[in-house]
Parts: sequence; structure tokens; C-alpha cells
Amino acid sequence: MAHSSRPRRHLLSHSLLLALLPLAAHAQQAPADAPQNLDTVTVTGSRIKRSAVEGPAPVNIITAAQIQKEGFVTVYDMLTTLTEATGTVEAPSQWGSHTPNASGLNLRGMGPNRTLLLVNGRRVADYPLPYGGETNFSNYSNIPAAAVERVEVLTGGASAIYGSDAIAGVVNVILKTHYDGDQVRVRGGTSTEGGRDTWDLSWAGGKTGDRWSVTYALQYNKRDPLFGRDRPAMDDADDAPYASWNMEQRKVGFRPTTGLALIDSSTGRRLAPPAGTCEKFNGEYYTADRLVYNYGTNTVSNTGQLCGMTADYANWLLTGGSENVSGNLYGTFDFDNGLQAWSNLAVYHSKALWGTSPPSVYLVDDANGYFWDANRNAPLIGSRQFTPNEVGGLKNLRNTNQELSFDWSAGLRGRLADRFDWSATIGRSYYRVEERQNVVNKQKSYDFFLGPRLGTTADGEAIYALNEQRWWNPVTPEQYWQMGTVAKNRASSYVNQASADITGDLLQGWAGPISFAGVVEVAKQGYQLGPDPRAGIDFDLQNVDRGGGERTRYSAGLEFKIPLLESLTATAAARYDRYGSYKASDSANALDIGSQKETTWNAGLEWRPFETLLVRGSYATSFHAPDMHYLLGQPSSSEVQTTDRLHCIQSGAYKVNNCGVGNNDVWYTFDVNRRGTPLLRPETGDSWTVGFVWDVLPNASLTADYWVIKLEDMIVDVGSDEILSAEAGCKTGLNIDGTPWSNPGGSAYCDGILARVNRDANGRLVSIERGPFNLAQRTVKGIDVTARYRLDTNALGNFQFSLNYTNQLSTKEQRYAADPNPERRDRDLRSKIRGSVAWQLGRWNANVFADRVGSVPGVRYHWGTDRLDNPGGCLPFADGYVPSDSPSANCSEPLNLPNGAPNPNPNAGKSTERYFGRVGPFITWNVNVGYQVTEHAKVNLYVNNVFNSASWNHKDPYKLDYDFAPTRLLSAVGREFALEYVFDF
Repeated sequence: MAHSSRPRRHLLSHSLLLALLPLAAHAQQAPADAPQNLDTVTVTGSRIKRSAVEGPAPVNIITAAQIQKEGFVTVYDMLTTLTEATGTVEAPSQWGSHTPNASGLNLRGMGPNRTLLLVNGRRVADYPLPYGGETNFSNYSNIPAAAVERVEVLTGGASAIYGSDAIAGVVNVILKTHYDGDQVRVRGGTSTEGGRDTWDLSWAGGKTGDRWSVTYALQYNKRDPLFGRDRPAMDDADDAPYASWNMEQRKVGFRPTTGLALIDSSTGRRLAPPAGTCEKFNGEYYTADRLVYNYGTNTVSNTGQLCGMTADYANWLLTGGSENVSGNLYGTFDFDNGLQAWSNLAVYHSKALWGTSPPSVYLVDDANGYFWDANRNAPLIGSRQFTPNEVGGLKNLRNTNQELSFDWSAGLRGRLADRFDWSATIGRSYYRVEERQNVVNKQKSYDFFLGPRLGTTADGEAIYALNEQRWWNPVTPEQYWQMGTVAKNRASSYVNQASADITGDLLQGWAGPISFAGVVEVAKQGYQLGPDPRAGIDFDLQNVDRGGGERTRYSAGLEFKIPLLESLTATAAARYDRYGSYKASDSANALDIGSQKETTWNAGLEWRPFETLLVRGSYATSFHAPDMHYLLGQPSSSEVQTTDRLHCIQSGAYKVNNCGVGNNDVWYTFDVNRRGTPLLRPETGDSWTVGFVWDVLPNASLTADYWVIKLEDMIVDVGSDEILSAEAGCKTGLNIDGTPWSNPGGSAYCDGILARVNRDANGRLVSIERGPFNLAQRTVKGIDVTARYRLDTNALGNFQFSLNYTNQLSTKEQRYAADPNPERRDRDLRSKIRGSVAWQLGRWNANVFADRVGSVPGVRYHWGTDRLDNPGGCLPFADGYVPSDSPSANCSEPLNLPNGAPNPNPNAGKSTERYFGRVGPFITWNVNVGYQVTEHAKVNLYVNNVFNSASWNHKDPYKLDYDFAPTRLLSAVGREFALEYVFDF
């Protein structure tokens, strides 16, 4: 609604508002500093329409044109460069990732499940698979970039406007509407390092009539996956930086990763393959000695030969690949009485490639860990990884995700009493994933290599006759598929929702019109995980997640904007949300979970002491209803091999440093189950901001905001390490190194921990059950600064400069109320900067974009000494030995063992230092140049990551694990070139 009186805004704010108005082209013809009566728009963070884009809470607006000129093809690629996104997410290369084809966003480091994703102001279905096997979250990769008009990012609590999940902020993706004309974009590119070709094709357009409009967008993009074999500097274990090598690795090199081996279980020796065996596998294997170094005696022993893998990580994922098709269709129809009907349909289909370890065979008897071979009359273990030629090509070593999502909505909008704008909307959002993993059927592999079971020994061991002709020779693809299969994990999620809202000027106040907005919403959401029923029985899968169910939500909210003075405006909002009527997918009845009810509110002030200055502040409460998988997750099992801390202490093995590999009394395999916790409390929080927007000059502006976000009753999964350590502490009062254990929560804490541990009659671990808990609190603080400047010249053209800076000044987290609360800012990313310079002269244009990600702690960074901190951080001695990282040891190797005997370690009595090193910062530069060939045709050349900054040339000096770098922040792609053709018609 247009008002008769408005504050004047200078060029920069004025131009930003015009960018939000689809039909405002005529206004751009006016003089730059002339007063304008601008139409109103709705900006994220408020449902009240306004003529000034800037409000009491900061909103970062990124237009489609900005996304394109900065070199990005997808919305997610752009979002990762936001300076507010200081938290990291799972990297594509991360071993054990539960969501290899999904991309989350972690604003302020609060977690990907605490940022709300909206499309056109509406919620979309969660990604069906749980992030890290624990939480629900939104996937930002399935947003069709060709259909996007702009992205608005509000950082801070916004539950009073949008409800649950908006703890760290809201990302609202606004799609194109009322578009007239057509544009086709064709882009192809490649990486200069190889292995990564990309293609993008999009068509966006629209048509309008006297009473109707239709806007459409189609997009196809293809990204080749990047695997270890594509980057020789990261494809093998010995690519790890030398500083990270341990004593054995420095003495004899890395133990070969098993490609093909046969082991005598009674002696632990590998049985040598027949001569020439390893060379039959097309260079994938080599004949290797399995050397073992005894540090205590400084001796090397050969435990036999095997076929080792030539490149350990050749088939492990570095960067995911996918082939995606998406489309969006939006239409409106105007009735005679001012009523407008509209509908929108967005569809997304994706096929992604990913993989880690290839399909394998392990010949063991499940009861004893080996089988008795009748031919050799010995207990044997067989281990074998299949090669590309054996399975019929690389594609059969890799896994795929098939994904389909759609989001449909429709509604009516109009005016009431010529004063109020109203709308009513219904919609359904649905997401389906089918995850296909290439695996080997256990029994069929036994049938192929071992043949029928011949009986049992007197000790009950299974007897087979290994077919060594088959074992030591490559199989054909036809033979492989006698035992190979494709496991299919299925998952889906949905949200059905309806809403109605009204907004307008309620009455005339003493300083101007008092505006309001009201909204009511109802929604039903659900998810369902369907892992392959053969998992864990016929074959092993990388991850098996179980759970599912549904719940309803009812919400109502009010918002007011009240001018207090001509220069001072107040805003206030309140909202009530109720989640309830839970039903698990395996239950026909509602569950007795109760309901999560929360009332949230916010308030803000806008003060304009001068025409060019806005001083603002806001306060908001927020909440996050427990994610459905936190509540409804069903037991999802995995086998873990680690130390039984309790038995280690009770047996006295800790006194002689004998609690690791080799001591089968304390180091063995057991089940870890992950289950939801039905009676979790909602997370609650508050946030506040204070800052200013200053139009320094008619063509320059500066924005700065200080912000604080606090979260209480934080929900996190208590992991297996904490459960095992706490069980030992509760029963013995000791840590595994013999130091006193500190109880963080008294008897109630111990009762909860002990209830999660299951032991047999002999005290041996059978299983533990990890899961989510309401813990204590997390608080983050920081500043955001944005600067923009425009320079127009006759001879050199027009320039636009922009700079965004975020510094996360403080991060504190208490898992338990009894824990200390030290500053933890140095544990993660502390600062980010993004900036660009755009240039236009005649038919030419260019853009330079830079993204700086601050340094992150190295893997041996010393955190501190409180109970939660891993003191880590000890530098190795010259021989590679790393002393205990316990605070009491202080990076010293003791002269005597805990039992008083002399310590045989060559470094006994010596000390090393704590490590405080960081890796980074990392700076990525994108450059593009465009030329307008004709009125309708344009070509663009893009060079992304100009200086080839990548994970393989920014390795962490002490990271031994694949892929040796902070890959949550850096990819392995490197420099990319792309050429684009744009045609308007």
C-alpha cells in the first residue's frame, strides 16, 4: 500500500528497493536523488509491507543478477560465501556422511537444523535423510537458480514471525513472478586440474495478458564427480603431510591397504599370493609386504605378503557429482472485483554419484571371526576389494542417489475495505530419496568362494574348502553379479500447510499510520526412513537410519508497526505455536509425547535522526521444536571397535598402557544403537541486534550491526565416547589415564548413562545406546559490516563496489550446567569476508569477486583443560611419537609407567609442546568478463578460483586422515573455466 508521506532515501537504499520491485523500471528513469513515491514490498523479517527496505533487524539481500555476475551457477554455491555462514557442514568427502547429495547451511555456527528455509515465504519439506544420522534439516541444493529473483537472509531469532527453527536466521528464496520475455543461458566449463566438467542450460521467461500472467523456468545442470584418482596428491595414504606420520610410518612407510589377502588367524600371518597374482588386476593392486614396527624394541617384522591397493583412496569421493533437472511454473489471474488467484509449482529431479570404499568380501565365520579351511587345515580370514574391471566399470563401484521433490501452492489475495491486503494459501511440499549402494551379498560370496559348508570342527568352527583358483584371480563382471547387488534405502518427507494473513494500516496514530499484520497457519508434516531390509543380514551398508512419523502444527501471530515520532518507529510481534498429535510410522495410534507449545515475541526500534542515517535495534525470543528424528528415530545400529574404558580401568590394563589394539580383553567390537528420545523439551533462545545504516554519500552507504544469539535446552546427541568414559567414571571415579573423573551432573547423570549400557553376564560390552538429550546452552556474539559504493565516470565506465565482513567475536557452549563456560571462539571459523567490484562500459562488463574464509584450528590444536575440551595439541617427538594429551601429562612422556616400572619409551622423561596452529586463511577469487554481442545476445567468460586454491594445496600439517585438509571449507576442484552464451527474445 502506498503512503502519502515517506522518508527520502538516498541512491543506494533507493536502488536496492527498486531491485525488489518487478515493475519499477519506469522509476529508474528519474533523477538519482529525486524523491520518489515508491510502492511497498514485503521483506523477510516482517509481514508488514514497507517502502524502506532497511528495518529494525538486518536483512542481507542477494539478487539473481548478483549471483550470476559473481560467477555462481547454483543458489547454494552463493549461500556458502555468505559471511554469516560461519558454521561448517559435512563435506562431500567425509567418511560416513549420511546425506552425500544434500547441502545444508550453518548460520552463526548454530547447526544446519536451526536455520529456517522458506521459498516465497513458505516452508518446504525437510530433506528426508537425517543430517549426521541425527537431525532433520533443509537441502539448499534443490533450489532452481534459474527461477530465483532474489534471496533474503535474516540472521537472528525470527520465531515471532515464522515460528520454529528460526534460531540462527531465515533464508527466504523469492522466485520470479510477472516476468515478460524469455532468456536462454548455456554454460559449459571444466577444471584446469581435470576430472570436473560442468554443464548448465536454463530457460526463464514469462508472458502477461490483461488479466493473467505466467512465469516459467527450466534448468538442467550436470557436475561430474571428483574422486581420489582425479587428484594424485590426495589418492593415497602416503599423501598425508610427513609431520602427521606416526612412528611406524616414518620407519617402514604405510601399511598397504588390503586389496586381496588371505590370513592365517592362528598366527596373524598373510599367506603369500601365487606369483604374478597382484599384477593381474590392471594396476589396481601391487605385491606388498605387510611390515610391522615394534616401537618398544625398535624392530621390524614381516607378517607376510598381500595384494595392496595401488592408490588407497582412488575411489573415494572428493566432490559430489550430479545431474539435475528442475522447473518452476507460476501463474496469476485477476478477477473483476480485485481478487487475484495464483498458483506455483516447482519440481526437482536429481541423480547423484558418490562413494567411499568399494564393494568388498570378508570371508569369516560370524561366530569365531574366521573359517576353517579343509585344504590348508588352518583357520583363515579372507579379505578382498573388487576392482573396476571385475564389476563392469567404475560406475559399479560407486553409489547413486535418485531424488525427486515438488512444491505446489495456490491461493487467493485481495483487498478488504480498501484498507487491508489479505491472502489465503494452501500447499504441499514433498521430497523423496532413493539411495542405491553397490554391495556384496555375504552368503552368495561364501557360496562363490567357499562352496558348501562341509561341517564343523570339534570346537564348533565352520569348515569350508576355499576355491583358491577363484580367490587369487580376477572375477568377470558376470561372476561378480552372482554375488554383487544394489541395496536400496528409501526415504521421504512432506509438509501439507494452509495459512491466511491480513495486513494494512489499522488506524492513524499521532506520528503516522499504525500498521499491523496477522497470520494463522496449520500444517502437518511427516517423514519416513526405509532402509534396505537386507542391511546387516545379507550385507553391510555405510549407514542405516531408521525412524519416521508425523505431527501437526497450529500457529497464530500478530505484528505491529507504530510510528512514535516522525523520526522514531517501533515494531512488535508475538506468535503462538503448538506442535502435537505425534504418530510414529510403526504405530497406528498417537504417541504420548505430549505437545510442544511456545509463545515468542520480538520488538524493534528504528530511529532516523537524519535523512541519511538509520539507527536500529531489535530483540527477539525464539524456539526450536525438537526435530522429528530427535523424537521418533528408531534403533539404528552400527558396529564399533574401540576400548572398553570400564574394563580397562578395572583390569588394571591402563597402568601399563595396554588399553588399545592387541588387548582383546578391552579392545573389541560391539553394537552402537542410536534411538530418538520422545520427551525432549523445545530449545528456547533469544537474540538481539543493534546497529546503523548510513548513507554516507548519495552513492555510498555503510551498515554495521552487533548481534547476540543465545540458545538454551540445546539438544545434542550424546555419543558413544562420552557414554563409555562416563560409565567408567561413574563406577570407578577414574578416567582411562588414571586421573580423577569429574561428574558433570551427579547421580541423575550417572543413572542416565548406565541405563544406556548393556553388558553380558561376564561384564563384556554387548551394546550401548546413544541419542539426543536436552543439555545446557550456547551463546554466540559478533559483528556484521557491509559497505557499498558506486562510481560513475564518462571515460572509464561505471563501477560498483561491495564488501561484507563478519567477525564471530565470541562462542560459548555448556553441555551441562556444572561445566565451566570458557571462551571457545578459536575452535572454529572466526571471520569471513566477501567483496566484489563490478564494471560496465558500453558493451563490456566485468566483475571481480573475492571470498576470504578465516583460519581454522589444525587437528592438533590445544583446546584447554576443562572436562569437555580435548586437550589434544601435543607436537610429536622427532621419531613421530606423540605423548599423552591428558592435561595432567602436559605433553611429557613419564619416566615410569603407572605401575612404577621404568618406561621403555625412548622419549621417557622428555617433553614436547602444545600445538596452537591454525590452517588458512583461504581466499578464492572469481573473475568474469562479458560482452554484449547484439541487442539480444551476450557472451560471458568465467574463471572461478583464479589462483587455484584447493584442499590438496592447503593440507593440514598434522592431519593423517583422508583427505588431509579442512575440506569442510575447501574443495578439491581448483580453478575452473566456463563460457556462457545468453540470448534474450
